[in-house]
This record gives sequence, C-alpha cells and structure tokens, in this order.
Amino acid sequence: MLDSMRSAGHGGTWGRGVVATAAMAAAGSAAVLGGELAWVVHRDLPSFEGSDASGRYEPARSTAAAPLVLVALGDSTLTGPGLDDERELWLWQALHAAAPDRPVDVRSFAVGGWRVADVRRRIGAALACQPDVAVVAVGSNDAIHGTARAAFARELDLVVEELTGRIPVVAVANVGDLGNLERVPPPLSSLLRHRARGIRREIEAVVDRHPRAVLLDVAACDAAFAQGGVFVADRFHPNAAGHQLWAACAVPGLVESLGRVGVACGQDGRTWTASSSAPRR
Repeated sequence: MLDSMRSAGHGGTWGRGVVATAAMAAAGSAAVLGGELAWVVHRDLPSFEGSDASGRYEPARSTAAAPLVLVALGDSTLTGPGLDDERELWLWQALHAAAPDRPVDVRSFAVGGWRVADVRRRIGAALACQPDVAVVAVGSNDAIHGTARAAFARELDLVVEELTGRIPVVAVANVGDLGNLERVPPPLSSLLRHRARGIRREIEAVVDRHPRAVLLDVAACDAAFAQGGVFVADRFHPNAAGHQLWAACAVPGLVESLGRVGVACGQDGRTWTASSSAPRR
C-alpha cells in the first residue's frame, strides 16, 4: 500500500512536471510568435503619417446654437495614415452621415501607435476642452503588442469611468478582426485574430458596465474587410473605402450618442473645415 502511494506520488510529481514543462513550452512559443508578429507589423514597408483630424462640422442650415464639442482619443484609427484627406476618416464620414443639426467642434487627441495606457494619460487634456461627447478608439496596438486582457480591461474601465464622470456620453469603438490585415500572414494572422477577439470582448464588457457609454460597433464590417481592397500601400491601415465601412457601422452608435445630448440628426447638406494640418503619427 505504501509503495503504491509512493509510486502514485512520484507519478503525480512527474505529471505535474510534464504539465509545467508543456506550459513553459507553450508560453515560449507564444512569446516567439508574438515577437514575430511585432516584426511583421513594423517591417520595412511603406509608412505614412497620420493627420490631426480636428475640425468643425457645420450643418446645412445656419443656426445660432453653440457648437457641440467632441473630443477624440485613441490611436491611428483616428489619425488616418495614408488617407488623402482628413474627411475620409471614419469619424468624419460617420459624422457627415449622421448629419447633426448643430455645429460640432472635433478636437482630436489621437496619436498613432497609442495603447490604452497612453489614452488614459491624455484624459486631462481632453477634459480641459469641456467636451459634450467623447469618442474613444483604442485596442488594436494592445492586441498587436500582447497587452494582457485583464490589464487592458482595467485601464479601459478607468478611461471610461474618468470620462463619464465629467462628460454626458462616451462613444467607444470596438476592435475588428485584425486577422484581416494584409500585412500579417498565417499563422501570425490567427494569433492576431485571437488577440483582437479578446480585446473586443473586453471593450464591449466595459461599455456594458457604464450606462453613459455607447458602443460604436465597427467590428460589424469584418466580413467586408475580409474581401480585401481596403488598405493603403502599407497593407496595415485602412484606405478611404475601409474607413467608409467603419463609418457605416459606427453611425447608429454616433447618432445615439448625439441624441443623448439633445442633438437631432438626419439633416441634409453638410460642410467640414479642418482646423489643423499638423501630422500625427
């Protein structure tokens, strides 16, 4: 009996050792794949600078109403690297499609390459504008660089909590299927797809926890992105057609967000003027 117990004990130790070794091997493989993914994303391909998407939207019908102030916080999805015109950016296309009946001052604090922790550090500057609405679009770089889901969720929750504590409504874009990126080949695309799916779920869970948050469901156009023809020459950032797809999916959430601050949408004939052309990577 004692020998059997000793044998079982040794077997259990051996079994735990095998499991630990397998776990270490899996972690090592994931680290290698993660390193390869970072290299693929940043390898020598054409690169483009983004732009400051700040500007003013004017409704077709003149109005004495004060402009609504909308701050944008996030990554290159809000700076549009490779686009010929800032008006091609999804946020501006969505704003035009929503057609609010009040002027809207868009003030962008987005910077290409930013992760959620970077966004949180810029909240103070954004709040200094005394905004009526905030748009947050971040998560792709966290997925690419392997930010842990729990850490991402914690940071994003703090971002939304701080913003909703001072702003009536915060519109948060989710993350689409990054496995569709033309720049990332298999099997790395599968790894990136898995990471992006996890980040998207965390974003949607954070939005669900905050009554003043609204989801901008850009992931709804994943199938269209899979068809191709939606990236600029760096094969990483969306072109005007890609931004148009995102815009179409973001319009319902944007209309809801504007409605929460008493802005009616659906007017015809809009104008747009840029307030800055300073590049933002």
